[in-house]
Amino acid sequence: MSPPRRARILLLAACLTLALLPAGLPAAASKADVDLVGEQLVCYCGCSGLTVKACTCGTADAIREKIAGQLDSGLSTADTVAIWVDERGEQILAVPTREGFNLVGWFMPFVVTLLGLLMATVVVLRWQKQATEAAATPRGTGTEDPDSAYLKRVEQGMKNLHR
Repeated sequence: MSPPRRARILLLAACLTLALLPAGLPAAASKADVDLVGEQLVCYCGCSGLTVKACTCGTADAIREKIAGQLDSGLSTADTVAIWVDERGEQILAVPTREGFNLVGWFMPFVVTLLGLLMATVVVLRWQKQATEAAATPRGTGTEDPDSAYLKRVEQGMKNLHR
């Protein structure tokens, strides 16, 4: 092989090596990826219950650094969140998962709201029915007032005592 041809092949191999080298290394975690994971996790500093993305305490900074390190090592955002859930439990999630008993947390607000509306409707309909019945009943007719009947009996009893 001639020296110029050999030099071209070596130059081509060096260019290919340099071009393919960054593809094999994991890229540095972008702020967007760290924020994406940070939005899904609650800071456990105890001061506010904010997400890791929103919290400004030192604990949140350390968590963000650890998330960036995990993403730099090649983990996906979903894998990173799963690791945090394994370490800290589901209470670190900003939003409960939609499975198992956590479904109660998703559906109960709607169920309670519907039951409240149903109860309010029943109460209003009963009040309306009572008002129409009271308006339809004529006053001053019918049997004697129960209080006056009782008073008559008391007076009769008093007369019988004085005899």
